[in-house]
Parts: sequence; structure tokens; C-alpha cells
Amino acid sequence: MKALLTTTVFTLAPGEVTALSLHAAQRLFVEEAKGVDVWVTRENDSEDYWLRCGGSLLLRRGDEIVLSIDPRAPGPVRLALIAEARRPVPTLADVPHLVYRALRRLVRGTEWTPAENNVAAS
Repeated sequence: MKALLTTTVFTLAPGEVTALSLHAAQRLFVEEAKGVDVWVTRENDSEDYWLRCGGSLLLRRGDEIVLSIDPRAPGPVRLALIAEARRPVPTLADVPHLVYRALRRLVRGTEWTPAENNVAAS
């Protein structure tokens, strides 16, 4: 299976504040910053988050967030919103197969890989 990602990259200047409304689960990733420059606050969340270069925060679908860049930051900060392509939603038709796999692992103590139909004893 190939993972498909959708990435949106944007830059915010020191002292800049912006609000985002997320329509899908995404990861906020700090691509470029000189220090702990990014402040994130999420609606209905009592915690605030300070991110540095290389840091990330998983955001849920429906999150309302406010991003703020420290006015003392030495330069602009580059951020990326990374969303993985949608996975198919499980249906009732998938239930028997999932139950069978779970029972087979419990009863036999086996390892199963999706790409192969071979069962290896553990």
C-alpha cells in the first residue's frame, strides 16, 4: 500500500497571528525556525503548545487553532500542514474478516501479514 500525503507549506513572520479551521486530521510540522518560536492554542483545550524547528502537533478533524509567532523570533517561520490520504471506512462486510484474523491470532499465536496468505508459527 502506498501512503499518499497532501502537504500545505506556509510562512509566518515574527509577531504574526493566524487562525485555522481544520476539516481533516493533519499534522502541523515546523519546517524552519530558529528557536521555540511557534505558539499553538486549540479551542476547548486547556493546554498551550510551544513548538520548535522539527516539532509537530497532531491536529484532529474539526479543530480550531490559533498560531502565533514570537515577536522576538529572529526571522520568519515555515510551517507545513501534512494530511494523509483518506483510508477507506470499514463496513459491516469487513467484520467477519477482522474477527477471523483476531481469533486466528489468539488461538494459534500466529503472525500474519496482509501481503501473504502464509501463516508462520511464533
